Amino acid sequence: MNSDIKNERTLLPFVVLTGVVVAPLIFIAGLIFGTELNTAIVLTADSLSSWVGAIATVSIAVLTFILAKETWHLRITQIAQLNEIRKESMRPNVVVSLQPSMVSITFWDVIIQNLGKGIAKNVKFSFKNTDGTIATVDNNHLVKVFSKLSLFENGCSSLGLGQTIKSFLLGFGDLERDVGKDNLFLQRIRLEISFEDAEGTPYKNSLDIDFSDLKGISTLGGATDPIYSLFKEVEKLRKVFEPVFKSGNKRLKVDAYDTNDRVTEREQRLEREKEYLAQMEKEEKYS
Repeated sequence: MNSDIKNERTLLPFVVLTGVVVAPLIFIAGLIFGTELNTAIVLTADSLSSWVGAIATVSIAVLTFILAKETWHLRITQIAQLNEIRKESMRPNVVVSLQPSMVSITFWDVIIQNLGKGIAKNVKFSFKNTDGTIATVDNNHLVKVFSKLSLFENGCSSLGLGQTIKSFLLGFGDLERDVGKDNLFLQRIRLEISFEDAEGTPYKNSLDIDFSDLKGISTLGGATDPIYSLFKEVEKLRKVFEPVFKSGNKRLKVDAYDTNDRVTEREQRLEREKEYLAQMEKEEKYS
């Protein structure tokens, strides 16, 4: 139905314009044929030209008015489109997400990001229960967890383009101790984010956190980030070599292995082989 109304509005200027142009022609044609059919009506050349000039003037005036009106509407549409483009070019988009820490999947970090195209100002956070009521420390334990970070209580004055704030949020061991094993995966909360762009236009985002979605998730190998695993292995190597460099001379004791050592080793190997063969011959002789 909306498409039909839009099509009718699009055809309306064309119909009006056609009517304005065709009406004078029909009128003039009527006068000409009327004079030929009815000799009582007498029109001189001057009076006929005056009628034609008057009708043409009125037609031009009407067409000029329609053209001016359509131009004005087009200008308003262009201004609205430019304002929308400018608004979108500076629109911020503040989002919050939870992800496992690189240390272990039992530890979780909270990440606040501005993924929009402009700076975000007056960033505020509020909490609600899943039934829409306001969440407090008394009726939702996750409010207490988030409140450990002053950012979620006091908000943020500004968040730059592409800026990210990351912090450790909770450990499942601590959460299980506080709420009990049976209620561990029953924790849920809605985090609402309000912010403004550089001109003060308000925006809102929200994040529904449901710990039941995390039930059964596990990883292999301990750490969730291979870079962190590499860091731990390098740290082990550092601890191994650290005592070597504790002396002031910063030197390593190395046993050199040159050509003479290789010749000696070869002679010793040949001597062992001769002894082995002699032992085998002696055992075969007595057997």
